[in-house]
Amino acid sequence: MDVKDVKRIEEQTKRLLEKFSLALAAVKTSGGEWNVERKEDRRKEKEGKNCDNDFRQIMLNNAPTHDDEFIFAEKKNW
Repeated sequence: MDVKDVKRIEEQTKRLLEKFSLALAAVKTSGGEWNVERKEDRRKEKEGKNCDNDFRQIMLNNAPTHDDEFIFAEKKNW
């Protein structure tokens, strides 16, 4: 890829971002709050053992690696 191609791609990208930002600014919202109020707050469940089994099963099924009780996750270093 030569310098002309890179410049052309940069210009196209800038135009696309400007067009997108203008379209986004034109979106009308209801002005309401974005949070959802639930009857029960799951954050109050201290050890997670009191949560409903459906929620536990959904979370375990979504995790790439897990056993019957825990999701295995690893911390990446950047």
